[in-house]
Amino acid sequence: MLEHELLINIWFVLWCVIWAIYLVVDSFSLGAGMLAAFMPKNAGQLVQLAKSVGPFWSGNQVWLILAAGGTFAAFPLIFSRMFTWLYIPMMLLLIAIILRGICIELIYDGSNKKLQKVFQYGWALGSLLITVVLGVAFTNFFRGMVIEPGYVYAGTLLGLFNVHALLGALLFVLFFVTSGALWAAHKTTGELSQKCAKFAKTPAIGVAVAALIYIIALFNTDGFAVNYNDYQFFYAVPLIAVVFALACIVLTLKKSDKPFLGFLANLGTIFFGAATGVVTLYPAILKSSISPEFGVSIFDAASSHLTLTLMFYAAVILVPIVLVYQLWSYTRFKEKIAEGEH
Repeated sequence: MLEHELLINIWFVLWCVIWAIYLVVDSFSLGAGMLAAFMPKNAGQLVQLAKSVGPFWSGNQVWLILAAGGTFAAFPLIFSRMFTWLYIPMMLLLIAIILRGICIELIYDGSNKKLQKVFQYGWALGSLLITVVLGVAFTNFFRGMVIEPGYVYAGTLLGLFNVHALLGALLFVLFFVTSGALWAAHKTTGELSQKCAKFAKTPAIGVAVAALIYIIALFNTDGFAVNYNDYQFFYAVPLIAVVFALACIVLTLKKSDKPFLGFLANLGTIFFGAATGVVTLYPAILKSSISPEFGVSIFDAASSHLTLTLMFYAAVILVPIVLVYQLWSYTRFKEKIAEGEH
């Protein structure tokens, strides 16, 4: 039987990987949602854009459920503190998820053009809110929150929206819009595909610039680089993220006829960008900006040995099933979407 401390470390790694996978797989559907506000020139292109993510977006949400459920079961203290201290942002995230889900499912009905417009902008607003909340939340996790002794949060709601957190929100928007534009360029045909491929060049450059500023700002935050200095091979992670960002620019500018290559490069940037932040979280997912010992350590927050053991074997069985199903869905719905196609 695996030791308790080993299980805690395994679940921390799983927690990080599941969140990173969610950010990767849901990036293009959230990006497509934000593009829905201005990219389609008519109802036909709007439906075409929605169909490009239609078979996939709900499956991508499974990873968000796994991340939240895994936090609740593996680290209940962290879950309770996270949803207490960030109650309003988490409620905004929940409302945005519901709004996005309702609008993207009802957007296909063109019998009422005014109502379809409502769903169009509802989809865009829900996608934008999800992206901004995620960007702000993860930036605060990476930088550390105002946590005092006894797990007392002394910060304010406005304090969460500091300059660095807003930069994180902007970076997430650029990440996801780039992903959505390149996916739509690959998945659709005709005018919409061409417009998305052309548009993707701007946010792709924005990702590289914003990511570089964001990473530099993180490494200038007190306590951020502790794990990097202790294990210097981790410095390769942000470097890989930058390489992927530069590759995305080159592929987007030079290979506009093959947007899928740029899309994959952007996904690599998102994954290793997320990894750059989570490296610094160990052993406290909820870091304290006041002092490291005030943070919520995974060893203090973890569930019992039996709970972690049962969850570990469940994850070994269920996570591969989810992966196989999602890979199947991408091969099953691989055809490109033409405007006006049913």
